[in-house]
Amino acid sequence: MTTKKTRPHTQAELDAYMATRPRPVRNTFEGMYPLHEDIELSDEQVQIVLDYLKEVDFHLPGAAADEFLVVRWARYSGFQFLKEDLEAYAIGLRCTHPGMEDQHTFIRLSWGQLMGDPDAIRLPVNKPVLASDMMTLARYRDTRTGPSRTGVDAYKAKSKNTVSGVDFDLTLLNGALDDVLKHHLTGKGRDINSWWDPALNWGVVMAGRYPRLKYFESKGRLTEEELTALHSFEARATNDEAILKELGLVTPSPVAKKTLQQAEKAESGKFSHRHRVRNPEPLTKE
Repeated sequence: MTTKKTRPHTQAELDAYMATRPRPVRNTFEGMYPLHEDIELSDEQVQIVLDYLKEVDFHLPGAAADEFLVVRWARYSGFQFLKEDLEAYAIGLRCTHPGMEDQHTFIRLSWGQLMGDPDAIRLPVNKPVLASDMMTLARYRDTRTGPSRTGVDAYKAKSKNTVSGVDFDLTLLNGALDDVLKHHLTGKGRDINSWWDPALNWGVVMAGRYPRLKYFESKGRLTEEELTALHSFEARATNDEAILKELGLVTPSPVAKKTLQQAEKAESGKFSHRHRVRNPEPLTKE
C-alpha cells in the first residue's frame, strides 16, 4: 500500500496504487449534456501526455518535465464551459523529483490530442499549479502542500481551561469577511461567477466557526485576548452590515442569538435535528 512515506516512484507503482481506489463518479444532473466523459488512458495515451510535457517544457519549479507520473483517469473539464474549452481534459500528474513527491499538479489537453489526432485543438498550456493550491484553506496553511500538524495535534490549547483552535477560527472569520468586502468593491453584486465563492465561504464560517466561538464565549472559555479579537471581528461585520445584506448574506447578530438558543435546547435535551433532502437526485448512480 502506498502511504505518505512510501509514494509511488514508477508509472507501474502509481497504476497499481490507483487500481485499489474507486474511480471518481461525476453526477450528471438534468440539463447537463457533456460533450465527452472521463476516460481511462491507455499506455499510448499516457505516452502522449509524457511527450507533450516535454514538448511544452511543463514542470514544477525545481523539477524537470520528465519527472512526472501520469494519473490514468483523465477528467473531462469541458462542462465548465464558462472557463474551459469544450474539448478540455485535465490529466493529473505526480512529481517524482526527490523531495517533491508530495506535489501534485495537472495539465490540460484536448480530447483530440488524447486520441492522437495530429491536427487536434491545442489548448493554452496551464500553469503548473499544485493541487493543494486550489484548496480553500491553502492560504492559511504553514506549508504549501498542507498543514505541518494534523489530526489531534492540529491545534493546541494555551492551557487546560482554554479552547483549542480559537486563533484559527478567528483567522477564517476575518478572512471570509475580507473576501466578501473585496468582492463588493468589484461592483459585481450577486453575479454568480464571482459572488459564489465568497458567499459560500461566509456561509460556512457563519454556520460553524462563529457559532462555536459564541458558545465558548457564553461558557467563559475564551481568554481576554480571544474575546477582544472576537468582538473586533463582530464590530467589523456590524460596520459592514449593509454590504452583507446587499449581497444576500447573513449577519452575525441573528446567528449568535440562534446559536445560544440551540445550545440551550441541546443541553436540556429538547433539541432535535430536522433532516431535509436539500440536493437534487442525480441521474447517474454509482
